[in-house]
Amino acid sequence: MTDSNRPRRDRIEVHGLKFLGYHGVYDNERRDGNQFRVDVEVEVDTSQAGSSDALPDTVDYRGIAQAVLDVGQGPSQHLIESLADDMASLILERLPVYAVEIKLRKYAQGVPGEPEWVGLTIRRQRETT
Repeated sequence: MTDSNRPRRDRIEVHGLKFLGYHGVYDNERRDGNQFRVDVEVEVDTSQAGSSDALPDTVDYRGIAQAVLDVGQGPSQHLIESLADDMASLILERLPVYAVEIKLRKYAQGVPGEPEWVGLTIRRQRETT
C-alpha cells in the first residue's frame, strides 16, 4: 500500500477513567472490589471532523468511555488481561476505529511490596482483509 492509499491515523485519547470493579482471582477482590483506572487511545481518521466541525464525523469520546465502563462494571473476571481484552474488543465492535490501546491499572491491596497499582497495556486492531 502506498502512503497515499493508507488511511489517516489520528488518536483520540481518554485518560483516567475510574470505576469500582469486582475482578480478581482472590475471594476478597471479587467480594469487596478494587478501584481501577483506564487510559484509552484509539486510532481514527479525524480529517472529516476537522473540516466539518460535526460530532457525527468523528468518534465521540463518550462512546469510548461507556464501552470501558460497560465491561469494567460488568460481570467479574479473574484476570485483568481478560478485562482489558474485552474492553478493546467492545470498542472495536461498537466504534469505527482502526486500533485501540488500553492501559488498565488495578489498585490492588495485599500485593507484596505494596505497589501503588498493578496493570498492563494492550493494543488491538481490526483484522485486515
